[in-house]
Amino acid sequence: MRRLFASIVLAGGLAAASLSVAAQVEPAFPEVEPEAVGMSAEALAQLADEVQGYIDRDMAVGAELLVIKDRQTVLHEAFGWRDREAGVPMAQDTLFNIRSMTKPITGAAAQVLIDDGVLSLDDRVSDYLPGFDTDKARGITVEQLLTHTSGLPLTTTQTAHDHESLEEMGNAIGTVGPKYEPGSKFWYSDAGADALGAVVEQASGSSLADFVSERLLQPLRMDDTTYPGDQGDPLLDRVASLYVGRVGEWTRFWGPEADPFYPFAWGSQTLYATPQDYARFLAMWLDEGRVGEVEVLSPEAVTRTLTPVTAMGSLGSDAPYSTRFPDLRVYHGQMALMHVAGEPVGVGPPADATPEILGYSGSDGTIAWAWPERDLIVLYFTQSRGGATPIRLEAEIQRLLLDPSDGPTLEIPVAYGDLLGTYTADFGPFVNEPWEVIWRDDELALDIPSQFIFVLDRLGEEERWALRDAPAEVSFARDEAGTVAGLRLHQGGSTFDLPKGEPEPQPEVVLGLEDVEQYLGWFREEGSEREVEVVLHDGALALRIPETTEPLALRLPDESGAWRLRMNPAVEIDFAEEGGEVASYVARGPGGEATFTRIDGPGDDTDG
Repeated sequence: MRRLFASIVLAGGLAAASLSVAAQVEPAFPEVEPEAVGMSAEALAQLADEVQGYIDRDMAVGAELLVIKDRQTVLHEAFGWRDREAGVPMAQDTLFNIRSMTKPITGAAAQVLIDDGVLSLDDRVSDYLPGFDTDKARGITVEQLLTHTSGLPLTTTQTAHDHESLEEMGNAIGTVGPKYEPGSKFWYSDAGADALGAVVEQASGSSLADFVSERLLQPLRMDDTTYPGDQGDPLLDRVASLYVGRVGEWTRFWGPEADPFYPFAWGSQTLYATPQDYARFLAMWLDEGRVGEVEVLSPEAVTRTLTPVTAMGSLGSDAPYSTRFPDLRVYHGQMALMHVAGEPVGVGPPADATPEILGYSGSDGTIAWAWPERDLIVLYFTQSRGGATPIRLEAEIQRLLLDPSDGPTLEIPVAYGDLLGTYTADFGPFVNEPWEVIWRDDELALDIPSQFIFVLDRLGEEERWALRDAPAEVSFARDEAGTVAGLRLHQGGSTFDLPKGEPEPQPEVVLGLEDVEQYLGWFREEGSEREVEVVLHDGALALRIPETTEPLALRLPDESGAWRLRMNPAVEIDFAEEGGEVASYVARGPGGEATFTRIDGPGDDTDG
């Protein structure tokens, strides 16, 4: 595997300049008792207990939680493991791969150049990247890249090593061109953010890593925020290993001892940061672009960035962006996300919309929120990709910090007491998974660990309940003695039975070479260059994707003969034979399906 790394070492002149800036900035976020800033120590303790519960239930491998009120730290705790296999506990100085939380920083870099007068929102991307000088892409502007309205697809990149530089990557994105007419709709696009990063490089005459470091990270004293570095980088010792999976099943996907995911700085992702550092970035927006006496961005740049433009859709789709904060709709500005109250006008924001929450999230499990009117910042970072804990925590922040209940919790009604407990789901993506019916805040609720806690609203006099905020209902089954024996989920015209009781331990089946030999080998996705090796790993059939450290294990075939990813049982793998030999497989999941055909080996041009 190639080793090509972006430099994160600045020239001596830049380093010296940063010292004079840093000297003007007061230390950020000193620790105080919660009551000193009007917060409840008990509520914060409950919030910390919630995160500890994620670790205890194996909903996440590790996490860090930081709460800042009035620019003072009232809660900062680390939970679980930075690297579980190595026995390294999570610590308060851990660096996380913040993935898409890089985008607002790339957007801020573009705003710096606009402030400098060397870049304009109306500039055509083709003025900086000749790959965009085509009939399809020539009309795309810098503003459209910033607002995800360029029409570019989610991504055009198959692997992290498709290109030798960000400039080459940006030109290749332009050559592929937009999926939709530029300016016609919102479509979340990593490709657009990467093109924006390439524009920043061309307009500034500097690498993206160096420009961001000089003009943003150093003034903000984000000393622990960095792009990929080589194995000699001392910050690597503090980087969290990445885990991919789901509740109870986590695979160590990457560790800092391996080659980095990215060979150079991208606009869409690649930054590593601590929660404390990212809090400094959020605080800059609350302070109208300033840090201490230093102006990092003009007030005009802040206004441009934080003006809601279009309703935010979920990743690469038109579906509404999911949030657990009630009565708020998420909008995208210029590389910023804002939760806004009020009824939308079409897809646009309400008149005179004012952001109630600022924030962003990354796909590895990092998320940050800031409430300008409350002067409150909350950051929750985890390295457990595929878990639902970040968005689950939104509901707990709302319940404990933003809208706490008054008075003592009422006792559980006698009629509901026997409904409480654990029920075992074993259908669809829920493989031997515990669901819990609980009593919380004077309401009956259903806790689905891989999703959310849904409040149950009783329907009439029957023992039937609707899931608040979800198109489903549940009922309870009783035996002849009247004892609750199970839960029934009613959704989409189907009924699923969940017997009451804890999941039973599943026997571990260890496969040998003779069991899986016919499946092993290399496969290539039709219509792309993506290649996957099917291997035997730790007694399980697994998919090994190049540039990852751990193969993705498969569950044994179900009644239909399909294998399923252990980390996500919603993804099934169907192998197909020709002439008595496995010739291909189809991977099916919520996002569609893809066919992989056997080849003789990696990079081979002929079918196997």
